[in-house]
Amino acid sequence: MIKPHALALGIGAAGLVSGAAVFVAPFPFDWILGWMALSCLLAAGAYLANRPDMLGKRNGRIAPLRGLPVLPYLTAIRLACEAMRQVRRFPPLSPVAHDLWVGGRCAVADLPSRLGLLVDLTAESSAPAPLRALPCYRSLPVLDGSVPPDEAAVLALLDEIAATRGAIVIHCASGVGRAPTFAALALLRRGVAPDLADALALVAKGRPMARPTAVDRRFAERLAPRLVAAAEAAAGAPPPARVARAAGA
Repeated sequence: MIKPHALALGIGAAGLVSGAAVFVAPFPFDWILGWMALSCLLAAGAYLANRPDMLGKRNGRIAPLRGLPVLPYLTAIRLACEAMRQVRRFPPLSPVAHDLWVGGRCAVADLPSRLGLLVDLTAESSAPAPLRALPCYRSLPVLDGSVPPDEAAVLALLDEIAATRGAIVIHCASGVGRAPTFAALALLRRGVAPDLADALALVAKGRPMARPTAVDRRFAERLAPRLVAAAEAAAGAPPPARVARAAGA
């Protein structure tokens, strides 16, 4: 079972348990449990359908009205993430290669100098206001264990990364799956790595705790040929087909 489906199953089960408890809980706990049940079922649906927008994040922020239906789930996942951060003690950001940094949730004080672009891949929480205020802040919500639902948005952001001067920071919640995968794609698009295996190896060397899932890898493998071709075209290199024909002439 892939991670998004496993998460949906666990979250959905929690929602069903909360829903069943509604019928035996006194007021006002029955209403609270009903809210929790609704929240979990909506979150489970978001994971099953790969719909990060169902968690309410837009332009880096989950507004109160948009996030209200899923607030119990968002609160629980935020507490769980903070607990894991305290246990793991991962560095907020890790330098990977050529001004590219990868990590988890971070603050302004964690950012490198000469920042050119800050990419936020979290879907479960708002970015801190000082980060959202930066002109170079970009939000691309991705569910934990899932992939971006809009490939066109991914490719456009990778094009922007390739054209940006200065440090690039890519982060998710913990810097283990989503951000490392996206960073490997950025290395391909910038022409730093010749293939996906080398790109992932560079990311793992800079951030050893990176663990892209099978879903992450399949997504990266699907985009990798286009990114390598785009990097070669930007560098003025001949397309592979033309090289093959020339070699056979």
